[in-house]
Amino acid sequence: MTSFSTARDSLEGLALGDGFGERWFPLFRSPKEAFEQIRARRAPEEGPWHWTDDTAMALSVFGVLTAFDAVHQERLAQAFAANYRADPGRGYGHGMHQLLPALAGDPGGWRTAARELFDGQGSLGNGAAMRVAPLGAWFSADLDEAAEQAALSAEVTHAHPEGVAGAVAVALAAALAARGRSGPAP
Repeated sequence: MTSFSTARDSLEGLALGDGFGERWFPLFRSPKEAFEQIRARRAPEEGPWHWTDDTAMALSVFGVLTAFDAVHQERLAQAFAANYRADPGRGYGHGMHQLLPALAGDPGGWRTAARELFDGQGSLGNGAAMRVAPLGAWFSADLDEAAEQAALSAEVTHAHPEGVAGAVAVALAAALAARGRSGPAP
């Protein structure tokens, strides 16, 4: 199985999980309400499964990998900005509402702008980790390359070391899972 098909399967799984998980948010308006809903074993109402910024960003990562077989940070910044511009209501976090519009006109500006977020600490949120599973599957044959490429993908939006570390951890987990598809589990 090629890295493309494995990564595409990972992307599909990510998108399905994203859409499924998003269905639960209307149920959990407060911790008390969440407890009551879980205790009652109430499932969310059926209806469309709306995907979020996590899938939009993962689509950008996958597109750059498909085009270049590696993370090109400026191209990734352009793709993130274009997907944001197309649909900014996908649930992007506060920092991305600041960063992504700025990248539309200056894709190399991420180097400064990503570091300036959150009082100069950079984002340490989970967004870089949420979008990186297809990248891990893409580079599953080389764990060092998977880690390096994951860090490159994270740096475009998450300058804080914890945000980058989360992306590397998820990419390596996805790479190991992809390796287990055609052989014994790692």
